Amino acid sequence: MLVSSWTCLAQGLECVEIADSAIVNFEANRLQFPAGHHKFEALYRKMEHLRRGGKGTVNILHVGGSHVQAGVMSHKLRCNFSQMMPERPQSRGLMFPFRAIKTNAPKDYEFSASGSWKRVRCLDRMPSHPLGLSGAVAEACSEDCSLTLSVDESFAFQRLRIIGEPIGGECRPLIITAETDTLLLEHEGSDFLFTFPQPTNECTIIFEGLEHDSISFALRGVWPENDEVGITYTGSGINGASVPSWLRCELFTQELNRLCPPDLVIFGIGINDANTSTAKFNVETFKENYRQLINSILSVNPNATFLFITNNDCWLRVSRRRRVFNANGPVVEKAMTELAREFDGAVFDQFQVMGGLGSSSKWVKAGLMNRDHVHFLEAGYQLMADLIYNAFVQDYNDYIR
Repeated sequence: MLVSSWTCLAQGLECVEIADSAIVNFEANRLQFPAGHHKFEALYRKMEHLRRGGKGTVNILHVGGSHVQAGVMSHKLRCNFSQMMPERPQSRGLMFPFRAIKTNAPKDYEFSASGSWKRVRCLDRMPSHPLGLSGAVAEACSEDCSLTLSVDESFAFQRLRIIGEPIGGECRPLIITAETDTLLLEHEGSDFLFTFPQPTNECTIIFEGLEHDSISFALRGVWPENDEVGITYTGSGINGASVPSWLRCELFTQELNRLCPPDLVIFGIGINDANTSTAKFNVETFKENYRQLINSILSVNPNATFLFITNNDCWLRVSRRRRVFNANGPVVEKAMTELAREFDGAVFDQFQVMGGLGSSSKWVKAGLMNRDHVHFLEAGYQLMADLIYNAFVQDYNDYIR
């Protein structure tokens, strides 16, 4: 085992150990700053203030598609970042009952669902319900709908916020604890807030007033809360999502402002936008869509910093039986560099870290990537999360040196 090619400072953060591998381009494993470093320096100052015992929270938002919905990469990053302030309580960030709408879910929490549920996602051209930070709605449609939530004890919470609203009539969520107590409901703005007598990592959500085909509840997610949290890491990912998908989420900035005004936004959107030939991929439209999303986030926090993760190398289907390596990888790489320059952001060049065009085949052979040459396997997602975190640590330590 070795720590990648840099040496971390004793007084700084520790890097994550990474096994030496010929398939990783460690020379590219760094953050790039096309327009300078000043916005990230402000982020680092806030982090260093908190690490020295100061008050406040650093909010990190990771937005993407299937790479984020799967939850492996984002949770590994969440755990890595939590090492910065191990003495502070951890917060899981936004959770959504993906299994209730019959799709894959992160493994670090579990929702067991009963009853009849309908789904709405930001992939829909005209979503039937307003969408927010999760990019989806799970609509509870039958009287027996319930959700049992379980998270790791390290992410136990003091309060739970239910995000959503009744449809067609009066209906409200209620929470039953593991001790079968029903918690008192508090309204905080448009949310439903529940406070537990002591921190918990499991509970059951039921819905009072549901009537089949008449009254339903549109659930956009649940948000766990603790006092004195140091870092909150929220993953917002929907399989197949592109930048326009997130622009359809009309409540996105409203919920972002209410729940976690971001200090750092990690963008992993682009693989689905670029899933076409180079002739059909309009890079200017791609950048303009990103500008709209970025500006909406800046309306919440003008000081937010942006980290762009370039597309991974992948296959492109050109016919039923033929696939080629997607030549839009370098195009997105250039576009994200230009966006980072425009918005004083940083770039993690995942495309080059993998080895550039055609490198996905090596990752497949190494047991790190699915044979579809698009999605990583669990070990690959964890490796990429460690590489991203180490690139962040290298730059952070250089700053505080």
